[in-house]
Amino acid sequence: MLALAIGAFGLGTTETIVMGLLPQLSSDLHVTIAQAGLLVSGYAIGVTIASPLVAVLTNSFSRRDTLLLMMAIFIAGNACSAIAGGYWFLMAARVLTSFSHGTFYGAASIMAAQLVVPEKRAEALSLVYIGLTLAMILGVPLGTVVAQMTTWRMAFWLICGIGVVALGTMWIWIPQDGKSATPIRLREQFRAMTQPLVVTMMLVSMCTSSSMFSLFTYISPFLQIRTGLTPHVIDGVLLMIGGGLCLGNLLGGRLADWKMLPSCAGLMASVALVQLCLAPGSLHVWSCLVLLFLWGVFIYAPMAPLQTYVVTCSGSAPNIAAVMNQSSFNFGNAIGAWAGGVVVGTRWSYAGLPILAACFAAIGFGLVLLAQYFQSRDATRLHATAKATSAPSEQLHS
Repeated sequence: MLALAIGAFGLGTTETIVMGLLPQLSSDLHVTIAQAGLLVSGYAIGVTIASPLVAVLTNSFSRRDTLLLMMAIFIAGNACSAIAGGYWFLMAARVLTSFSHGTFYGAASIMAAQLVVPEKRAEALSLVYIGLTLAMILGVPLGTVVAQMTTWRMAFWLICGIGVVALGTMWIWIPQDGKSATPIRLREQFRAMTQPLVVTMMLVSMCTSSSMFSLFTYISPFLQIRTGLTPHVIDGVLLMIGGGLCLGNLLGGRLADWKMLPSCAGLMASVALVQLCLAPGSLHVWSCLVLLFLWGVFIYAPMAPLQTYVVTCSGSAPNIAAVMNQSSFNFGNAIGAWAGGVVVGTRWSYAGLPILAACFAAIGFGLVLLAQYFQSRDATRLHATAKATSAPSEQLHS
């Protein structure tokens, strides 16, 4: 678990570090803040498109070899980011790095789920996701501080170092005879992935990440403009939000192992409410900080449970389900970052970001209710089929 968590920490850091580097990137690369924010979208789109393809190409690899290869790509991509001479070179390097993301999390999700009893799968996956959560708490603020003290390039070199540590620990701790991935039969995989319940829950994943990244991508300028906080104070605020994300990660795992869909519906409603509270034109600093901490708790709690639930519902297609749900998360990241940039460029500016984020959360809430309908319908059909199958045998016995 620890080796996987270190890898997740590195991936989480490189995915989100641009959020804390927007002012430096904008100045050094001579682009606007909104254009710099598209570096988040570029990474997310790369994950969305490449993840299913990489999953198919690595299907015959053992999970150990898959994880090691993904981490090697991760290191190479961040090294290219560190030496990027311009905006488009950096964008290409970000896309290269993104190729490792979905397949790594997909393989790690399956491994974590296999180590525990079914009732503890969401909690086990939350332990892997703790690496991603720690990236929010430590990775992004640390990278921001390093960039402020040196340059943004040094922040990417720091991430390369994390990747080397992750590669080494996985090489040592993950056994050579790691379980091979289940061969992908495309027709069977497609049938499993087009179930209404699976599709709906992947859309929930997309809306959850859109809600998060439409606000979080621009959190530094949002705080500077809405509250007047200085960049050094904002580093502390990012740590505080990261603490909320960590608490939400642990809370979400326990709630999902209790009741998945009702818990998810409650969390999405809570996210929308907190984001609407951030929308008023006049924000007191302390009330804003409390709301952002609660936002961190509620927005991150569904992440690991959604991954576990989609894998469970997919039946015979767990590998591709894990990867496709990661693609859904990252497509949501891209939509959120892009939509946030559009809103920032309007007369609403940064004040409109919480409203946009709340709209995404509200759509996610509605989709969870739809998923509950599909779950009840499928359970009723299964019960009716079982009853019809048992009826002839009962007549024979009579």
